[in-house]
Amino acid sequence: DPSVHRGGAGTVTRAILQLLGQDPLGAQIEQVLPASTQGRFQRARQLASVVGSLVSPLPSKALLTYSRRFLSDVQGLLDKQKFDLVLINGSDLLWLLPHLPPGIPKILLAHNIEHQLFLSQINGLYAGSRLARGALMRDWRRLRDYEMAGMRQVENIIFLSSQDAEFALAENPDTNVLIVPPMFGYQPPERLGSRNTEAGLQIGFMGNFGWWPNREGLRWFLREVFPHTSIDTRLHLFGDKSREAAPRNPRIVNHGFVPKIEAIWPICDFMICPIHTGGGVNVKFAEAVYNRVPVLATSFGARGLSLQSDPGIVLLDGAAEWVSFLCSPAARALRSRRVAESISDTLAMQSHAEPVQSFVLDVMQRESSH
Repeated sequence: DPSVHRGGAGTVTRAILQLLGQDPLGAQIEQVLPASTQGRFQRARQLASVVGSLVSPLPSKALLTYSRRFLSDVQGLLDKQKFDLVLINGSDLLWLLPHLPPGIPKILLAHNIEHQLFLSQINGLYAGSRLARGALMRDWRRLRDYEMAGMRQVENIIFLSSQDAEFALAENPDTNVLIVPPMFGYQPPERLGSRNTEAGLQIGFMGNFGWWPNREGLRWFLREVFPHTSIDTRLHLFGDKSREAAPRNPRIVNHGFVPKIEAIWPICDFMICPIHTGGGVNVKFAEAVYNRVPVLATSFGARGLSLQSDPGIVLLDGAAEWVSFLCSPAARALRSRRVAESISDTLAMQSHAEPVQSFVLDVMQRESSH
């Protein structure tokens, strides 16, 4: 449900829906929501979907979103009312395609390439288990075939990541593609972080720590980097499940979920994004850049975003490079920088209003002319 989802997918979906509702398009949007895949029994549902995929035509990621109630809700709404377009929010819902009326225009909002994300998860979390890896690799091959077939069928795709769009076009050059990075509609506040270059560093990491790439990135940072930094360097964690993600440490402050993001910036000198696995784009990295807050990230953490080089964005990959930077005067200098306004503007919602609305209108017009 994009109205309450706290992760990057919710942020992206809310922005897209807001743009579609603006003039001149002024779309009226009816949302049909599958059962939530989050919550207390998330792990149990994921395991059940993996087991169920052994006897289902659907791979486990698609099976996780499938329910007769959800399908009935979609079909009931389509029978009751005429729609100009169906927006499919994520590749795990491509199983809906055979159930949609023929000829209705369709657009897929691809938050990532699901089978690439799944392979990254298998390689990162199950490398040491031959039995689990074998079963999951069979599921991965089915997911890959399911996803690519669905993308060929839907034809029109909005990607967040330029790399994902390049992959899709290499697989099917006829795909109609629009690249829309994470975008934000509020005014970036004036940054209030410390300018005292002599005080200890206050580093921030924000994200949903129930999301495995964030957990893995944090583990890497805590294991390979943080122990080798100065004793007066402090790490601040912001986001769901941050309290469960890190051990008790006097140098780690767990803030949990912070409802107003502008409350984060005065606390931190700069943000970090130590992500090495996953897919799509890192929405929290993008949001820090939009707010012109300096960031230390891996190149993977910045993947898929076409950003110009900027002194306020430092990209380093190896643990030794991170330690060397954080222990150097360059880290103290980073706290006084701001990302260029021209880069922030590329992530502003209104920068993408015309391209998104034109893309949607073009899809509807092309489909109606067939």
